[in-house]
Amino acid sequence: MRTFIIRARKGTTRWELVRSQIGSREHFEVVTHSVINAFFFSNGFRDDVEVYIILDSSIDFPRTIKLSSSEGLSIGGFHEDAVLELVETALKNSMGLQKNETRMIAPGLHISGFGFEKLVGQLLITRPVYLLDRKGNDIRSAEIGSDPVFVLSDHLAMPKNSIKGLMRVGLKTISLGKKMLFASQCVVLLHYELDRLLA
Repeated sequence: MRTFIIRARKGTTRWELVRSQIGSREHFEVVTHSVINAFFFSNGFRDDVEVYIILDSSIDFPRTIKLSSSEGLSIGGFHEDAVLELVETALKNSMGLQKNETRMIAPGLHISGFGFEKLVGQLLITRPVYLLDRKGNDIRSAEIGSDPVFVLSDHLAMPKNSIKGLMRVGLKTISLGKKMLFASQCVVLLHYELDRLLA
């Protein structure tokens, strides 16, 4: 299993506002492009991928949407609108969601009432988790564990305090080079590097 966490620092938890964040200062297109690149390849759909979308912009608590191809996820096409429909569906069906509650919305589509620190903390218990960082260890010299989890942000940097706390409990950093890349580009390169290792 390959897992990608995409933290949308300005990502709204209001379904009716999601589309307005495309091409705006919130740059929700970073999320949609990353999801497309995580699951699709030419004439195919990866069956061993999970994507967590963390929506931080909320009046109460963050929401985390989980997309899992191994659990029967269906995406209506490799285009932005199909991903937006999934996000809207999850948010529409999360009315009354309690903090720390998780709901299954459809096969391979879940939504939870918690955010970044809790999710990464849970995953670190059983899996290796890597934060993409230009100053991290080069991916080609780093030892990547089985069932890896990769943490990416949208156009805003991760808060340093939350990262420091997670590094104390096992979060590692890896690098794809010195240039700052879009999250969606990082997803493609991560697939490429892992596919090379398995070839």
